Amino acid sequence: MSQQTLSKEDAEIFSSIHIMTDLTDAPYQSAEPPYVSLYLPVKHQDREGGRNDWDRIELKDLIKEARENLATMCSEKREYEGIVKRLEFIEAHPDWFVWQNSKSAIAFLVSNTSAFVYKLDIDIPEKGFVTVSDQFFMKPLFREFEHGIRYYLLMLSNDRFGFVEGDQTSLRRMPLPKSVHDEFSELFADYDGHEGALDYETLEGHMSPYHGWLSRNDVKKEEGEKFFRYVNKAVNDTFKKLDPTPVILVSLPEHQTEFRRISTIHDLVDQGIEKDPGALDYPDLLKDAIAIMESKRQTEIAELLDHYSYETSQGKGSDDPVEIGQALFDKKVATLLIQKGKVLPGTYDAQSGAVSLDTTTDPADDLEFDPASPDLADELGQAALLQGAQIIVLPEEQMPNGSVVAAIYRY
Repeated sequence: MSQQTLSKEDAEIFSSIHIMTDLTDAPYQSAEPPYVSLYLPVKHQDREGGRNDWDRIELKDLIKEARENLATMCSEKREYEGIVKRLEFIEAHPDWFVWQNSKSAIAFLVSNTSAFVYKLDIDIPEKGFVTVSDQFFMKPLFREFEHGIRYYLLMLSNDRFGFVEGDQTSLRRMPLPKSVHDEFSELFADYDGHEGALDYETLEGHMSPYHGWLSRNDVKKEEGEKFFRYVNKAVNDTFKKLDPTPVILVSLPEHQTEFRRISTIHDLVDQGIEKDPGALDYPDLLKDAIAIMESKRQTEIAELLDHYSYETSQGKGSDDPVEIGQALFDKKVATLLIQKGKVLPGTYDAQSGAVSLDTTTDPADDLEFDPASPDLADELGQAALLQGAQIIVLPEEQMPNGSVVAAIYRY
């Protein structure tokens, strides 16, 4: 779907819809209540066919429910008109690429000014659910981003390069913009302007190896460093800029050494995939990338826990929910750790910093997906997110003292 094929109004709505790959406070920026949170499981009977009939019917029902709740919550229609327009746009475009690229579920966080889309790899209730409130329902997102691993792959030989985006379950080729092609043609006279056909379907179909990078014929050895320097510049200028996503270098050992010697790409991972990119198929490349990212993540978690222990010994950390609530009120939480899959019954008053623990919760409640179930961990997470704190979800065995929440303070 291209903005050029949309009406002016639809193009404006489309530009306000953002595909998210990490957990930030972006949905709350420049937005005011009411907020709609819509979670929909996706049934992939035909991955290339966009959204199927089941998805369409369930989405339509959830949007209808959202509109009814908005009408009840708001006194005038103009108070939620922007939300309705964005929901109608999402419903009206079943072939939008986000459906093809979706995993087990999709979450839509919608306000009057923006919509944020999260592709989730978690199981949610079969028919999905929607909430209308003065804050987004983000508990399932905290669960998703516990194991979210996002990275780039820089595919590099001595005469070809390409850029691929990846996560735990998939890889997607990043198209090279026209500016890269134009500058490449100026720098290398033998570049033929051809870019191979490694597209989304090729990746998802586990078909051919990576033969489709930007290429030029018979590069001369003396031009090798010039080529690597250009790749370094193209990646920095086009893909990275302020993006902190790690980059894994995929190339033969000799090219790894030469490229790393001249590279200025920030977040270039120390460990690379030392193989010929042209000989790697989809499953092997994904497996190798995940192994590197899992190792990197475990190292970072170990360092984080050491940092937590030290800061706590200095009075700059705690695993007491009451103390953490007060620290959030004082806006001094730098990092909040939350135990995976653990509900902490209770509430947090952001206006006073007071924490109330609830010991009367019905064990039969759907604590994970029911917004009405009291969950102090979720409320502390929401408060931390709004303050720009880092949120990390860990399994019980990695949480300090097995706690449900823990925090590192800024001061």
